[in-house]
Amino acid sequence: MKKINSYLVLAGCLAILTGCTTLPKQPAIEHASIEPSILNPGDAAIITVTFQDQFDIISRVEGVVKEDTTISFKLMDDGVDPDVEAGDNIWTMKVEVPFNAPPGEFTFEAQALDSNHQVIVVHDKNGEAAPLQTSFALEITYPESP
Repeated sequence: MKKINSYLVLAGCLAILTGCTTLPKQPAIEHASIEPSILNPGDAAIITVTFQDQFDIISRVEGVVKEDTTISFKLMDDGVDPDVEAGDNIWTMKVEVPFNAPPGEFTFEAQALDSNHQVIVVHDKNGEAAPLQTSFALEITYPESP
């Protein structure tokens, strides 16, 4: 009987060490965008970042335009327009381009924060620790004169 129990313990340890157990998934970004991505001063756009977060680790999503980090943006998942449904891990916000915004290409960067307002760190494809963040491009143009 002791021999059978030893084999069961050994088999269990091997299963754990070889990854045969179901491990919880870390949060991940599924999609991020701004619509429309080409804007004129005075235009409005919707920023959307969709996460996979089965344990509700993400409590805030904040963003900045990398070329001007003086203003931060807070995306919401509260069901209030433009967000469609509260708690669905789709974080959104409406942003209006200021009339004095310079033309050019810009990068919007969004990052996920936990309940302590700390950036959530996950493992990237190489197993390295990295912040849970994403970025995407947007362009501000001036309308052509008639």
